[in-house]
Amino acid sequence: MKKKTFCPLDCFDSCAIVAQVEDGKAVKLYGDKDHPITNGFLCPKGYKLLEKVYSKERITTPLLRVKNEFHQISWNQALDMIAEQIKDILKRHNSSSILYYSGDGYEGYLRNVERLFFDYLGGATYSEGSLCWGAGLFAQKMDFGNSLCHSPFDIFNSNWIVLWGRNALWTNLHLFYFVHMAKKQGKKVVVIDIYPTETFKIADIGLVVNPGSDSYLAYGAIKYIIENGKEDREFIEKYSVGFEKVKDIANRLTYEEIERNCGVKKEVIETLANVYVQRPVSTFIGYGPQRYTNGVNTIRTIDYLVAISGNVGIKGGGSNFAHRFTKNIASVFKDDFRAVNKRFYNRAKLGEYLKDQQNPPIEMVYISAGNPVSQCPDSDLVFRELQKRFVVVVDMFLTATTQASTIILPAASFLEKEDVFVPNMWHDYIGVSEKVIENIGESKSEVEIINQLAKRLDLDFPIKSEKEWVECVKTHLEKALNIKFDKHFVRAAKMDVPWEDKVFLTKSKKFEFENEKMGVAVPSTDEERVLKNQLRLVTIHSQKTLHSQEFFERRPVAIFNIEDAKRLGIGNGDKVLLYNGCGGFVVEAVLRRDVKRGYIIVEEGFQNQKIETINSCIFSKTAEMDSQAAFNSNFVFVKKVTT
Repeated sequence: MKKKTFCPLDCFDSCAIVAQVEDGKAVKLYGDKDHPITNGFLCPKGYKLLEKVYSKERITTPLLRVKNEFHQISWNQALDMIAEQIKDILKRHNSSSILYYSGDGYEGYLRNVERLFFDYLGGATYSEGSLCWGAGLFAQKMDFGNSLCHSPFDIFNSNWIVLWGRNALWTNLHLFYFVHMAKKQGKKVVVIDIYPTETFKIADIGLVVNPGSDSYLAYGAIKYIIENGKEDREFIEKYSVGFEKVKDIANRLTYEEIERNCGVKKEVIETLANVYVQRPVSTFIGYGPQRYTNGVNTIRTIDYLVAISGNVGIKGGGSNFAHRFTKNIASVFKDDFRAVNKRFYNRAKLGEYLKDQQNPPIEMVYISAGNPVSQCPDSDLVFRELQKRFVVVVDMFLTATTQASTIILPAASFLEKEDVFVPNMWHDYIGVSEKVIENIGESKSEVEIINQLAKRLDLDFPIKSEKEWVECVKTHLEKALNIKFDKHFVRAAKMDVPWEDKVFLTKSKKFEFENEKMGVAVPSTDEERVLKNQLRLVTIHSQKTLHSQEFFERRPVAIFNIEDAKRLGIGNGDKVLLYNGCGGFVVEAVLRRDVKRGYIIVEEGFQNQKIETINSCIFSKTAEMDSQAAFNSNFVFVKKVTT
C-alpha cells in the first residue's frame, strides 16, 4: 500500500513523499515523481526519516524528571500535572506567566493549534524575532514590501544564476538539481560564499568573500555598473525611490576600500558586475549572509544590486530569499481577541528574557518542535534558566532541552498524523499528508495533546480531530488563495514572476532604496574590537543534520586556515577548546588552505552528553531591529586541550 505525505523538516524543498506500507509498517520512503519539485528523489536526510520514526531511542511514554532522573508516568498523570500547574499560575498571575516556545523541528501546519490553545487561555508569552532568517525577511520587507520568490522553473529563463551564500547541494538539493539542468541548457552559474563549499563544483565563477562583508561586494558591483552607465534607468526612474543616495554612496567608495573589506579584487568585482548586466540574472540568497549584526543591511544591498542591474520583475530574474506568499492570510490558529495577556520575547535572547522578566514572572515554559538549549544563543544560560521552572517539552527524542524539562510528552512523528504543509521558503506547492502508520507507543500529536489539556481546563476551545482541522485549513486556504485541493498537493500562489507589474507592497508602492524606517543601506561590516588571538566563529548548516536533528553520525570539527592554526600551535586532528566570556566547546581541528584567515567554521547543532553545545560560545547578539540572532558576529579564543 502507498500513502502520501510530506517531509516535516525545516527546509527549502518541502518534498512530497510516498510511503510504502506493508502489514501496517512503513518500509520505504521515496520522492513523489508526480510532484514537480521533488522529481522522485529526496535528500539524504529525507531518506533517513524512516530510521528516526522507528528508532529505539524514541520517547514512547510520558516522562517525569525527578532529581535529574526520568521516570515513566501515564498520560493522565502528565496532563493532570500540567493542567494543575496552569490553574495555579492563573490564580496567582495571568496566562502571560507561561512562555510558549515553538521551534522549527516540525513544519506541519496543525502544530499551530498550540498557539490557539494559549490564545484561548488568555494569551501567553510568545516569540518574535528569529534564529535563522528574520534579518533577510525584514530587509526585503523594507525594499519590496514582502519576500517573494520566482517559480523554480523560471530559472530556465535566466542567462546567469547566482547562488549567494546558499550551499544548495547541502541545504536546497532540488534547487541544485534545477541549476544542474539549467547548466545543461547553457546557463552560467556564480557561487559566492565565505569558503569554497561543495556547491562550488557547479560554478562557472566561484567567489570567496570575507564573512560579514557581502555589502561591500554588492556595492562594488553597483559602483562599477553606475560608472559604466549600465544601470536600468527605466526601472530606477519609474519604479524606485532613493536611488540618488545609493549612487552618492557608491561614488564616494574607492575600490581599495572595497577590496580591503570584502577581500575580493577589483577585477573580480567587475566580472560580477558584468554578470548582472547580462540579464536576466536570477539570484538565490542563502541564510548565511544575514547571520551578522549587519544582516538586514547586507540583504538590502544585494537587493539593490539586483534592482539597479534591471533584474526585478522580469522573467529569469529576481532576488530570491524566501517565499512568503501566505503572509497576508489570516491564520486559522490565532485568536487575538481572546489573547488579552499576550506579550513577546525575542527568540535570540531567550536566556536573558527568562533571567530578567519579573512582571509577571515566567513560571512555566511549554516547548514544542524545538530544542532551544541547543539552538538559541547563550545556550548555557538558557539551560540554567529553564531548570528553575516547570518545563513541558513535546519531543520524539531526549535532547539538550529535555534535560532541563519537568515533563516530556512523546510526540507523534509525521507518519503518525494527518496534516497540511505550507512551504514559504522557495516554492508554493501546499501539500496534504495522510496518516501513514498507527502511533508508535503512546505518542500523541499536537492536536490530541491540546484537546486533552483544553478539556481538563474546561476551556471553551474548538475540540476537533486532526481530520476535521485538516478540512478546516483546506477550506480556509482554498478561499484565501482561490485554489482547489483535488489531490494531495496544489500550487498555491501561481506567481511565476513576482513584481512583474512593478507595483510593490511598500508605502510608496515602489522599490525603496531609501526606507523611512531604516534609510539607505550602506556598505558595512560587523567588525568590533577583536582581542588578540581571537577568531571569528562561523556556524554553518550541515549536510548530515537539520539544526539539532541528527541523521548521520558526525563529530564536532572546526575548520581552520593552516596559517592561523600554525600561529596558535594547533595541528590537524588536535582537540581544541573554543571559548569566550559566554562559554566554551571542545572540537577537533581540521586544517585547510582554501579557508581565509581570521575565522573558523563549525557546523551548527552539536550537543554532547554534558549538555554542552556549540552555542555555548555564542552571545545573544542580534541583527538590526532585533530581527534575528547574529550567530556569526561572535569571536572565540582557541586553546589546545589534552584528553
